[in-house]
Amino acid sequence: MTASRFGFWAALAAFIFSVGYGIPQLMQVAGLLRFPLDEILIFAPSLALAPSFVLAMAGLHATRPEPVRVFSLAGLALATLYGTLACIVYPVQLAAVIPAKLAGGTAVSELFGCCAMGQPFTAIDLTGYTLMSLATLVAAPALPAGSALRWSFIANGLLAPFLILQTAWPALIWIGALWLITFPLAMALLAIDQRRRALA
Repeated sequence: MTASRFGFWAALAAFIFSVGYGIPQLMQVAGLLRFPLDEILIFAPSLALAPSFVLAMAGLHATRPEPVRVFSLAGLALATLYGTLACIVYPVQLAAVIPAKLAGGTAVSELFGCCAMGQPFTAIDLTGYTLMSLATLVAAPALPAGSALRWSFIANGLLAPFLILQTAWPALIWIGALWLITFPLAMALLAIDQRRRALA
């Protein structure tokens, strides 16, 4: 019961922060947000999303029966790798790169900036989100067969190649952008599943 409640709140947080990232990202693309507000509103929820997703996967693992726990554990391991990379990229953007840009641009903003193609931190960021997608893919067998929850995890996981290959083919971002739908959906359904378990 306690694990399910924990999993519910963590999955709900991951859902909220993923939507909190997605809305300003779409507003930026539409030209409705300008620097520095756009980057602050994108990177801050992205930073909060990282630990939220790791904790959501911990809650998932804690509520799975023994025969399928290897899959949820594998998902948790990959989620932890994603969280580690994200917690490197986004604090650097918020605490170093954005102030450097506001100061007129320095070597800091050029070397450590994200997320334009060809920047080293963009490669780190894309690797992180690839690991996030793989985390949901490998954890999917731990979820009820045929459920919308399992299919949402699989759908998010199948985006992995389109995320990492953006390092070579940036146009794949238009497929990778489906993450804006698949990931919040997966976290919402996970939160619902954990809530049902907590109330059972």
